[in-house]
Formats: sequence, structure tokens, C-alpha cells
Amino acid sequence: MLIAKKLMKIRKVLKGLLFICFGLFFLFSIVDVQLSIEIVVFFIIALVVVKLNELLMIYFRSNYRKSLGRIELFRSKFWDYLISIIAIFLLYLTIRYDYLLELKPNTFVNFFFDPKANHFAYYIISLTYLISLVINDNRIFYYTKQGLVTKGNYFEDYLWEDFKTYTLIEEQSLIRFTKKNDKFLFVKYEESYFQENKTEILNVLNKNIPYV
Repeated sequence: MLIAKKLMKIRKVLKGLLFICFGLFFLFSIVDVQLSIEIVVFFIIALVVVKLNELLMIYFRSNYRKSLGRIELFRSKFWDYLISIIAIFLLYLTIRYDYLLELKPNTFVNFFFDPKANHFAYYIISLTYLISLVINDNRIFYYTKQGLVTKGNYFEDYLWEDFKTYTLIEEQSLIRFTKKNDKFLFVKYEESYFQENKTEILNVLNKNIPYV
């Protein structure tokens, strides 16, 4: 369990680095900063290496987790895609029409978005990000010995000890997890799959979380 906690901390750090990388990308696109290219390239390489390692760990330990269901946020995933597309589009507009903002292309912009290259780097980065949204569906949960993990990720998103109780709402095909901070996490399961694996799933849950 101690190892799982450390891995979760690493996961949170990686998420923080990802947000920092995107933030720096916007910042360096409009502000000329020394070593900006080197800084962003370092972040990109580090994140890619860590993610590839994570995917390899998933592949070689494909039996360590089993499907539980899809997180129920009571909203469409359409909004997640829309927000991501808007962010990418705004970045494109900032660089493509920088003259409207009276900004001159700096070294960073010329390196990543050379007009002669038809913004090749931009399209590659954007396409990679959109593909990752599909592969790393953060709405699909799997259960492990340590807790819950989303699709495309190796490190657990939640440890069992993060939850106080759980409740099975069969009429809605939902499992409601109550966190230590009294907030809820809803997971919607597929009825046929759940019935086939009900004994195993409930054994794992009852072993780690009190039922109410």
C-alpha cells in the first residue's frame, strides 16, 4: 500500500507537469524567454517517456486489473472534447494571427510553427493530444488490489483507503463510493457483465470498503 501511495503521488506530479507544459507553451508563444525551446522540449520528452513506460507496464501486466464500469458525471463527454478542441483552436489563432495582437513571432514560435513547414509541429502535437483523449478514456474504471484506475493509466487514481463506504444502487446500475471528504464518486456498470462477475467484484469491494 505504501508503494501504491508513492505511485499516486508520482501520478499527481505528472499531471501537474502536463498542465505546466501547456501553460508554458502558451506563455512562450507570446513572450520571448531565453531557453524557452529547451524547457518545453524537456517537458515533452519527459512526459512522452513516462507515458510510454506506463503503457508498457499496462501491457506486461494486463491481468492485474479488471473492468468495473464508467464514471457517471451526469454530463456528456462531449464537453471534455469541446474544451480540448477550443484550447487547441485558441493556440492556433494566437500563433496564426499574432499580427492582430501586434505580436511579432519569436524564436519559440518560429521553431515550433514555422510558416514554411505549414505548422507541421502544431498539427502533430494537436493530433497526438486528441488521440490520447480517445485512448486514455478517463471515464472507464478498472479495479485492482490497491484501488481504482482509469483506462490508459497504470497508476491508481484512487486507493481503497481513499473511500469511507460504498453503496450498490442496482436499479440504476450504479456503485456509489463515498470519499473520506464525504464527496461521492459514481461508477455505472454494465448489467450483464456485473452479474457475471458480481461475486468477485463484491468480494473485492467488501474486503476493502464498508458497505452501507
